[in-house]
Amino acid sequence: MTRTARPANWPGSAVGPFREGSPVYIPGRQDSGDERVPPDEVCLSLHTLELANLGVRRALVHEQIEVILDSRDRRGHPYCMWLAILTLLYTGDVVAAHTECRQLAMDARWLGSPRHQELLTLLRARISLMAGDGVKSAALLSESLARGLPPTLAPLAVAWLVEAQVLSGEAEAAHKVLLAHDLAGRLDPDLPDVAHVLAARGALHMSTGQFRRALDDFTSCGRVLTAQSVANPAVIPWRSRAAFAALATRRHDLALALAADELTAARTWGAPRGIGLALHAVAVAGRDDASLSLLEEAVELLDLGHARGDLIHALHDLATLQAEGGDPTAARSRLETAAALARESRNGLWPDRLRSALERQDLPQLTGQELRISELARAGYSNRQIAETLFLAVRTVEFHLSSVYRKLGVSGRRGLHSALGSPPSS
Repeated sequence: MTRTARPANWPGSAVGPFREGSPVYIPGRQDSGDERVPPDEVCLSLHTLELANLGVRRALVHEQIEVILDSRDRRGHPYCMWLAILTLLYTGDVVAAHTECRQLAMDARWLGSPRHQELLTLLRARISLMAGDGVKSAALLSESLARGLPPTLAPLAVAWLVEAQVLSGEAEAAHKVLLAHDLAGRLDPDLPDVAHVLAARGALHMSTGQFRRALDDFTSCGRVLTAQSVANPAVIPWRSRAAFAALATRRHDLALALAADELTAARTWGAPRGIGLALHAVAVAGRDDASLSLLEEAVELLDLGHARGDLIHALHDLATLQAEGGDPTAARSRLETAAALARESRNGLWPDRLRSALERQDLPQLTGQELRISELARAGYSNRQIAETLFLAVRTVEFHLSSVYRKLGVSGRRGLHSALGSPPSS
């Protein structure tokens, strides 16, 4: 899309990031050239989105979004509103974005236009997904794809549908969607929204235990976004997702580096959701004395950001640390909260894991060291690998495992799976 000229009376014109002629990454990129709207109307929306992509000046971005949303002319223009509400979501204000969509749904200019309705449905689906309701998001996106979407929107809708189905526990359906749209194998680098497709595939691979493939997709997503000058994890939190994949492939240093980079970028932007996601990844990757407090803060921020899907994951990991630290009462409380959230949001990804975790709370109490060692043994680590990971002697690992087997009434590693359940995939 050709950039419009920057008006002389540009709001916040002293801001540096706006670059004439440079591309701005826009999910669902469209051609607005046929729209009868003054150039500065679209230009303001693009400038706001560019700042958000860079992850800077969040307060200014919010102010400019309010200017856009308060304009009656802009509210009738689908492209302006698509840009504005996507940017509003990047600021973390999911509630305000939901309110805006409800108001647009009652606007006569939006009711009679197929193009307006396409964009509104996608926005509503994205909001539902960010709020943790994969079932509602998947239903909206499936209907949109069935009706037919233009090539500029279809890959984005497929990517969001795959994410929604993963959140709903429908991994097989998500894989079939990728196959149906020829997005399961090598991707065309010029595919619209290839970064979102890669992120969705990474989420699917994580849910099915294909951690190396997940790590490849998440890091490829990051390379695409970096090439498009997108530094803000609010666009796609690829580093924290990649950190969990790296941990699952035992690349601890890489996981910590990715998580630390994302935390720096998230704090620069300042949205609670992004900081919460990054803190969660740092806490799990670091596994040190600060992890418990970092996870507690992550839970608070994710709750504030209405990020129920990510909140469930963080609550589960916080409960694990609390159990290891000898506080089973607090751990059970966190797990019960997570289970309630999963039921309310119709989350299909976490209930079995949460149920297994709650059942483990009823088992003979393991010490923190015994629980850490048994979790690694259950995940397939050898005694030597466990020793190297936890900086212990192999003989110490053997001693603790013998104690675990005795307490759980099992004869060896095979018994850990029946006593403790299958290890989580993320």
